Amino acid sequence: MNTDRYYVLGQLVAAVTMLRESKTAYMLLPEIRSNPVMACEDAETTQDVAGIPGRLTEVFGTITAPAYPAWGASRYTALILLAVRKIRHSVRATMEIKYDPKIVKIIEDLGISIVRMDIEKGAALDAVLKNTMRDGVLADVFYTEGGFAREGAIIITDTEAVRVAETVIRTADLYAAEK
Repeated sequence: MNTDRYYVLGQLVAAVTMLRESKTAYMLLPEIRSNPVMACEDAETTQDVAGIPGRLTEVFGTITAPAYPAWGASRYTALILLAVRKIRHSVRATMEIKYDPKIVKIIEDLGISIVRMDIEKGAALDAVLKNTMRDGVLADVFYTEGGFAREGAIIITDTEAVRVAETVIRTADLYAAEK
């Protein structure tokens, strides 16, 4: 295993630790739970993306991971990340949090670029992402409001898993303060 793959696993361990130690991050977990993921520099498939087997969940107000990060542990979130990387190769990490208009507003107020994704049935993810671009630039955060049998989600991206966790925690702290 090359050093970058060790780096990715270390980033995920650190990110999960940060999320677990946060007093507010659990408030942003969606009902379907969440899987922070990070890709190695030369990622081509979901096997080149590490995530948390079984996803993060909340237990008594604390984020809990059932296992250490593993390669190929997430298919869906890894596919989102790989699609984003086709447009912005510097993005290596992502995590989904729950959708709430208040959270969207908090992210906007933090000065982070966020855009709504219009997902039409049968549309390719690459095309959906390209449709969100403004002036040729892909946002850092995307959201869907959900719909029939689909929970809305906010997808946070960044260059490292720790940076994603920092954004989640900062957002969660502000969200908790509003409640």
